[in-house]
Amino acid sequence: MAAERLVVKVGTNVLTQPNQALDYNVIHQIVAQIGDLRRRKHTVVLVTSGAAGAAQGMADLSRERKWLVRRQMMTSLGQPRLMALYADFFREYDLSVGQALLTRADLGDRERYLNIRNVIEGLLQHGVLPIINENDVVATEALTFGDNDYLAAAVAPMIGANRLFLLTTAEGFFLGGDPHASTEARLLPEVERITQEMWDSCETSLSAGGRGGMLSKLKAAEMATSFGIETHIAPGKLPDVVPRILDGEAIGTRFRVTTKRLKSYRQWLRFGALTSGRITVDEGAERALRNDKSLLPAGITAVVGSFSSGDIVEIFNKAEEKLGVGLIHFSAEELLALLRHKRRGSRSQPAIRKERMLLV
Repeated sequence: MAAERLVVKVGTNVLTQPNQALDYNVIHQIVAQIGDLRRRKHTVVLVTSGAAGAAQGMADLSRERKWLVRRQMMTSLGQPRLMALYADFFREYDLSVGQALLTRADLGDRERYLNIRNVIEGLLQHGVLPIINENDVVATEALTFGDNDYLAAAVAPMIGANRLFLLTTAEGFFLGGDPHASTEARLLPEVERITQEMWDSCETSLSAGGRGGMLSKLKAAEMATSFGIETHIAPGKLPDVVPRILDGEAIGTRFRVTTKRLKSYRQWLRFGALTSGRITVDEGAERALRNDKSLLPAGITAVVGSFSSGDIVEIFNKAEEKLGVGLIHFSAEELLALLRHKRRGSRSQPAIRKERMLLV
């Protein structure tokens, strides 16, 4: 089998016991899998949850009433311990590890995005295994990914991955809801296209310890496959699950690629990690955009949010339908001034150039 680039995401509930403490046996067998993948010449990036679980028993934080602050304190305590465990276990396989803690804002800024990509690529080229987690300590509610499924789906196109593995406690994606609650639920072994019935089947309630559930995994699969990356939802506690899938064994749910791989810049725009605002365009501007034209300020009818030149904004039509995202060349204040005073001077200059735009 040809060597592939893989992103392996491991959820909190895979790494922890029912009491939310870390499960060292599971962590060790996941490390063993990655060691085996590396011996097979596959390139691997690990996206891991579990920092809060690693903090169990280290300090009593119950007096902190704010949920977000308490969680940030727990991850601050647990992240060093989690990384120490990984470093110790990977040392058995002669692998060194490097840590990257990211927020949505890091991926929303083009310069930081490229720098992150260069660092991860550099680690891989030097034989170091990158281990990625969300930087919960500095992420606010507005800047958080919400779940590492989404983070993994953003990292996968960044490194040019062939496949994304979302390891969970479920056996795969079930149509009809939770198989533990419904006798009609059935495992989907393969998905060519994500349907409305699949969205309706997602459990929006979160399991203890985790933050995503199956809904976030389906969103991540939709994102990754739209980037040209095959995605698998598979049982993470099953020994050697990733190598077995690569060897052709039918485990979990396989999401086939839905489109050709986008170029790097358009991947970044498509991800839209952190949009700073939104604009609404008129019908004439919408027609121009769909005919591969740049967006002129004259076609903008409304501006929402505070953004600067060079920020990513969402583009909507008058019916409140999202048309896409783009890199804006005017600040919100400048556009509002143009709208208020009907200035013509710079209105002929594109607000968003067609090569800096990606429609949905």
